[in-house]
Amino acid sequence: MLAMIKRYCLQILFALSVLFGLQLPHFLQQYELRLQGHFVEANLQLSQYQLLADVHFDGDLDALINQHKISHLALFQDEASIIEDTYLRVQYLQKKINNMNKPIWYRLGLLVKEVGQPIFIDTWRDYRANIVLNQESIIVGLAVAILFMLLLEFFLFLVKHFTGFIFSSFKNKFSAS
Repeated sequence: MLAMIKRYCLQILFALSVLFGLQLPHFLQQYELRLQGHFVEANLQLSQYQLLADVHFDGDLDALINQHKISHLALFQDEASIIEDTYLRVQYLQKKINNMNKPIWYRLGLLVKEVGQPIFIDTWRDYRANIVLNQESIIVGLAVAILFMLLLEFFLFLVKHFTGFIFSSFKNKFSAS
């Protein structure tokens, strides 16, 4: 009876891990769409400053920022940090978008590094589970489930042998007395 319960529990855990794995490519897609939206918005903001740099500094945005920094007016000095932050944000987002053409395993690895970042949190908050059955999601779902089950079996193996070792050494300690 206990073996049957264990078998069903493992089957349920496998099914749940497949369902979780099926969600990962869809969540990644939602994250990447949000990333693109942030990039478009930041690039639009920067384009206004780029127009000024085109007219006054032959397109050199760094020269525009430096001119603002050395201005004797506090307003322009404060604006320099806004322009620079926007410029750096566009570069940061562009770097992330450039990774979107890489294989899914690489992109999922990058996504894990983004946990806790504002774009990830916004994506998580607005995400609605949806099972998209395509080749990519099926492969990821099965890979996640198999990896999870292997880790679970390894954990159970360690627990079984570790607790067996503790009980046998405990038993030997008291039987020798």
